[in-house]
Amino acid sequence: MADDREGRTPMRMSAKLRLLSAACALFAAVIVVCQANPLAGSDLGRVDLRSTSAPMTGVSSSIKWPVIETVDPKPFDPCAEIPIDVIERLGLGFTPPIPEDGLRCHYDAGNYQMAVEAFVWRTYEATLPADAVELDIQGHRAAQFWIMKPTDWNNRNWITCMIAFKTSYGVLQQSIFYAPVYSADDVDCLQTNIQRANELAPYYKF
Repeated sequence: MADDREGRTPMRMSAKLRLLSAACALFAAVIVVCQANPLAGSDLGRVDLRSTSAPMTGVSSSIKWPVIETVDPKPFDPCAEIPIDVIERLGLGFTPPIPEDGLRCHYDAGNYQMAVEAFVWRTYEATLPADAVELDIQGHRAAQFWIMKPTDWNNRNWITCMIAFKTSYGVLQQSIFYAPVYSADDVDCLQTNIQRANELAPYYKF
């Protein structure tokens, strides 16, 4: 009988040690969690709930955030508002005008492509690169610049030049692009773009 009690004593001691170890581990885990996420004071103050329809304030800007105020998200739609007979007369109707994303319209001149796009979320000043050359087109402030210049490296890829108009709603961009390898005749990108801008300016909205 004494031997049986003596045999159980180490087992009871081992069970107590395991229980004590588990309790210590639980206590240590509670301490770590409390230090990582300390509880706020008991006086949290008043919490006001705001309707999701209320306007947000202090919003940081992003590339799509309007940097100018506008009340009309669609001030000018080139595909819908430039008469088709004007497009055909200027040689831009090789295929019908194609509306693309946003307020962008794609025109096909056969030997080159042209796009006209209105931006209501970007200013004229923020649009121009450092090498832009400003000019007056039909009494409107504008600037021309290269997107991809003709060089030895890319002379078989797309060559693109741009004209940006300053408007009351933001920017109106007119770009010409073509690939020399696919064009029957070389295109004077800057000069052709200025010519088309002068011809189309009476139909643009500023």
